[in-house]
Amino acid sequence: MSPLPLLRLPFLPLQNIIQNWNIYEIYHFAKVSKRTKSVARSAVRKPLDISLTNGECFLIKTSFAGNSGIVPRGPETWLFELRDISERDNTESDVYNENHVYHTLNLFSDNPLLLFLETLELLFEMFNCSITINWIGWKIEDMRQVIDWMNGCDKLTKVENVHFSLNINNQMTLALFLETFQKKLGRLILYSKVSDIAPVKFSMEIERFSYFGSARWVNLPILMSMNTCKRLYLGVSLLTNQDLNVFLRNWKEGKSNSILEVLHVYVPDQEDWKTILNGLGAVVRHPTQVTRCYINTLWYYGGVDIQRVDGKIGTVMWTHYVGSNEHEKIPKNIIEEFERTKQEWVGTDNDVVFEKKGNEIQVSNEEKIIKEYLPENCFNFSFVVWK
Repeated sequence: MSPLPLLRLPFLPLQNIIQNWNIYEIYHFAKVSKRTKSVARSAVRKPLDISLTNGECFLIKTSFAGNSGIVPRGPETWLFELRDISERDNTESDVYNENHVYHTLNLFSDNPLLLFLETLELLFEMFNCSITINWIGWKIEDMRQVIDWMNGCDKLTKVENVHFSLNINNQMTLALFLETFQKKLGRLILYSKVSDIAPVKFSMEIERFSYFGSARWVNLPILMSMNTCKRLYLGVSLLTNQDLNVFLRNWKEGKSNSILEVLHVYVPDQEDWKTILNGLGAVVRHPTQVTRCYINTLWYYGGVDIQRVDGKIGTVMWTHYVGSNEHEKIPKNIIEEFERTKQEWVGTDNDVVFEKKGNEIQVSNEEKIIKEYLPENCFNFSFVVWK
């Protein structure tokens, strides 16, 4: 059988063939010549998920996003391992892992980092790429070159996820990324094995910041410097009740955290709501008066509303109830606790207003025990800004 002359085919049949290739096949076809690269670029443009790591070698993990439009033909995850040329004799070029169902393509160069960046460049030319980066085990200079490439890549406008795992030796990598990366960031996930984290400056737009670790590093200046972060999940902090009051005052006056949508943080203090809400003109909404949706399946009944100078409402989650839909009956013990709290504030010197019971949302005759798992000697502070 004679070979099929692909480049002599009309574009539509050729496009159909290319769109049924796997990532490895498209990559090799695009590498043949300028013409094949141009043909592949015109024919493909599929969404591709990319994950970057660095361990024993530079690693690019690729898979078609959701396998949408792909004819089932075996493994759809392809690893590009970029290695030093000295490893060529001891490493297979193409490895199939049947247990985990992925292929590994080993590529060799006397400059693996350059080949890593060239491979990324080609993938971005061929596909609509969504990228995740694991900054674990990277040398500072290698990391700097990758960040420079990302900053200069016109096709890269946003990195979906970035992971850091900090230890005593690599804290400067986080500062380097935050100070030099110039694109948008979906989520920054920070793991820490150290007892103290060096101060960092947030300047890029971050949709979500999540911290997991034992270090208590977020104080009031750091929280108020996170002006470019929309959603904050900060773990156990160094904040106090007075700090929370200062934070809310500055938010109310439009002086800080203007794009904030959600804040969750644990405060290592005995909760003192008279201190937290002092001077804010807060309205404690009755759970039977209002319910609002946050992230599809969470409905907040009640809460403490604070109005910003531009009219936007932020709600501190206190004296509230969390339901799974907008038509739940409020457990009677929640209402009883609200009324007890209201009575405790009668006659106190404050500007907090408690709402009366409403008629729209019903109260159940049943009680419900709300279990909350908190770090020792901490309380949970949650603040939601409604769009």
